[in-house]
Amino acid sequence: MLLFALPLLSFLVNASPLDRRACAVEIPTYIGWIDSSQPHFNSNPLANNTQTVVIKEPGRMLDTLVEFTIPPGSWGCQLELFFQKGYWPLADWYGGPTRVNIWNVDQPIPWGPYNYSVTWDNAPKPVNLFGTSTELPLPPTGGYTEDVKKIINSAACKEKMTYRVKVPEEVAKGGVQFWQLSGPVNPFGGWRMLHNC
Repeated sequence: MLLFALPLLSFLVNASPLDRRACAVEIPTYIGWIDSSQPHFNSNPLANNTQTVVIKEPGRMLDTLVEFTIPPGSWGCQLELFFQKGYWPLADWYGGPTRVNIWNVDQPIPWGPYNYSVTWDNAPKPVNLFGTSTELPLPPTGGYTEDVKKIINSAACKEKMTYRVKVPEEVAKGGVQFWQLSGPVNPFGGWRMLHNC
């Protein structure tokens, strides 16, 4: 019996429980901004927008809604902003600041009979603060010279993970905008959800 156990013992000694596994990555299934000055306007009925716009100015706010669809059985979801080396289309509004607050909301993005039907008036409402981006550095001409990663927070995975992105309350005027990019032509930039790490 001991002879059969020796090869198994050797295998267990050589195996490393801390070997890093590859994470699964999800990108948003919906990104859309809502405008307090146009409370009935739907910026993205077909869910084909890739622009995050978060602005605060006297008498007007633009928030962005971001939603992920997570595969069943996933675990350990971590929301991040990630901009690969070379990413360039990120800009400030009114000189910044370029940090944003990310809020958990009370419901997923609303659907109409044929498409998404989200407006300022019916948008998911913030429930509690999930995290903050801290200050997002502006890319130099030609894009970032190294990867930029901002870990927002982690949570238990669920089928729909929906967030409302806002300029922090203490900021009177400022904001940031960027495009969600991915694929072989452009460097990745924007929101991502890591899980199963």
